[in-house]
Amino acid sequence: MATTDPADGADPDSDGRLRSVESSLCDARDALRVERRRTVDEREAFEAFRSRVREVPTESTPTAGPGAVAGASTMTGATSDRSRFRGGTGGTGSGLVAVRNAYRETVMSVPHYDEEYNDTYERSLAAEFSPEIAVALTREPTLHERYRSSLLAKTTEAIERREAFVDVLESESASIARARSDLAPILEEVTTFTRREFGAADFGALDAYRARLTVLAEKCDGIAARRQRERMDEERAIGVGEVVSDVQTYLYRDLPVTYPVLASVATVGDRIESVRADVERAMSYAGAEPVDDGGPSVR
Repeated sequence: MATTDPADGADPDSDGRLRSVESSLCDARDALRVERRRTVDEREAFEAFRSRVREVPTESTPTAGPGAVAGASTMTGATSDRSRFRGGTGGTGSGLVAVRNAYRETVMSVPHYDEEYNDTYERSLAAEFSPEIAVALTREPTLHERYRSSLLAKTTEAIERREAFVDVLESESASIARARSDLAPILEEVTTFTRREFGAADFGALDAYRARLTVLAEKCDGIAARRQRERMDEERAIGVGEVVSDVQTYLYRDLPVTYPVLASVATVGDRIESVRADVERAMSYAGAEPVDDGGPSVR
């Protein structure tokens, strides 16, 4: 009966799969850099907006005559004015115009605004602050002090959210860097194993290979466990549950994998298991052969 020769660890696709690990982690690092830059740009834009709003004087509602009442009715959306459905352009009071200009020249002028949001003025106000503030700044005839106070408070919250998110991004970047650093020597060693000819090794060497591969697999398990803990800490820190399912889903939405560290660990772990199976198969062949201890033969 024909037998199958023991595997020698060769796999024409293994090098490509292992190289993809480093590529995936580099892509994740680059995505974090982009997100951090955008978040900082937005924080600075809101800070500039807040400074400008503080300088905008509030106004008193004009005395309403017959014509003014009709105009106010239209401004507050009592009619089917198209601006209600297209985001409007803001009220006509000088304070409202100043707020609108400030918002457009700061928040809506960040380099990535169109790519990331592409919102109208009113929709952006509603998303960032509240629908009530959006209505007050786009349908009311003048800027009241209570609206400006609410706007300033909400702007401060927007700044604080971005400051907190920068902290999360820095923590995530550190996590990615640790994973790359820890996986690099494992990746290098596994790649070396894939190029060995196990069929030419004796049983003792193969047993040592198997033991080392087991250690590498345990290290991968440790990296994955730590990553899971870090993910949970990030989600608790930013409270993403109300917005996205988790931080990684949001951050890596444009990458081929949603969880780059776990995917990378899985790729390396799978290859370790494959090589270990090859080693154990070779051991079964080597164990069936007479052991030559190098001593003199007895005749």
